[in-house]
Order: sequence, then structure tokens, then C-alpha cells
Amino acid sequence: MARSAAEHGISLFRSGQWSQIEADALLQALEDLSRLMGGPAALRSALGRVPIWRTERRTRMAAMAAPVLGVVFFAGASWGDAAEFKWQTVHELAHVWDIRSCYRLSRGLKKATGSSYGRFRWQSPIPFEYKPGGRWLEGRLPPLNALEDWADSVATYVYPGHAESPRGGSRLISPARWDYVRQQMQVQVPYPPRWVRHFYGPEVLGTTQI
Repeated sequence: MARSAAEHGISLFRSGQWSQIEADALLQALEDLSRLMGGPAALRSALGRVPIWRTERRTRMAAMAAPVLGVVFFAGASWGDAAEFKWQTVHELAHVWDIRSCYRLSRGLKKATGSSYGRFRWQSPIPFEYKPGGRWLEGRLPPLNALEDWADSVATYVYPGHAESPRGGSRLISPARWDYVRQQMQVQVPYPPRWVRHFYGPEVLGTTQI
């Protein structure tokens, strides 16, 4: 496991605390993301060296990504659910990718979708209410900021099946978000056509080519 993770630029700390099932899920997430980015070398180039930590500390977060520190999984991570844990892993690695780009990726998504920040609302790291544009999924809670919008969009691109499953909690993304993430990937997967009806009404679908 350690050698396979190193091929992707990942340093796994406290590896003895990881069960084989957990380690396998982490490695699968690395392989799934790197395949779409163009391989392990492309992932290393984009994300750099990424430390991944595990702690039994309980917080309101399942995991977090931060400059220098890398990715930290807390006690609330989905350890017993491989599909959700892989989603969380790709989500956090997308944050690392964004950090390494000096937040160019999340800013680009915000511009591509016409998203904006509105009234003051205390939340870290951006204390303004995020208004997601680009046809946000009705009924889905909006992300806290453009950084979370980007990370969830990447996870959806990598795991579209999980995004539309009941376990995933309806995490479909609009064509604008999919197309933006696709532009950042080497493997450019077409938008799932069955999702279109969730973002465009029948009057639009009947007259406009999406």
C-alpha cells in the first residue's frame, strides 16, 4: 500500500492504524482520480506531495485539507462505507489540487457558473453567503463557498454513480459544472444525459439542444 500510494505522491502517516479495507479504498480513490487526470505522474504534478493523516479526534468535519498539512481524516469519516470514503478522499484531494493552483480552479468554476458571494454570513474561510449559479440542483443545500463547490464537482465527476445513488444523497451537478471539471481532466467523460432533466424544464428540453 505504501509504495502504491507513493507512486501517486501520497505519504500515508500512521499507516498501522488503517485496516486493509480502508487502505484499499484509499488506494482505489487515488487510482480513480489519477486515471481521469492522466495517470499517477499527472496527479503528482498537479497536487505535489500530499501527506494523509488519520486521527480519532471528533470534529464536525469528516475530513479536511490544508496547505502543508495535507489531508486529515477524523473519527467521523465514513470508515465503514467504502463508496462514501472514496468520495470523501477525492473531495479532499480536489481541495489540495485547488490549493496547489493558488485557488485558480475554484475561482474558475465560480466564474464559469456565474456564482457569487452575497450578504455577510460568518463562516470560514470566506465570510459571505455563497450563491451557486449555473443551475444548482433544486432541493440540494448550496455549498459553503466556491472551494466546496469545486471539490464536490470533482468528486461527482469521478463517481457519478455514487452521486445519483440514494446513499450519495443526490449530488448531481449541472452541465456547466461538469464541463468545467472535464476541461481540467485528461480523460474527458461526457455529461450523463439522464441528469439533464434535473436542471432544465420540459419547455427548454423540447426546444433547446443542451
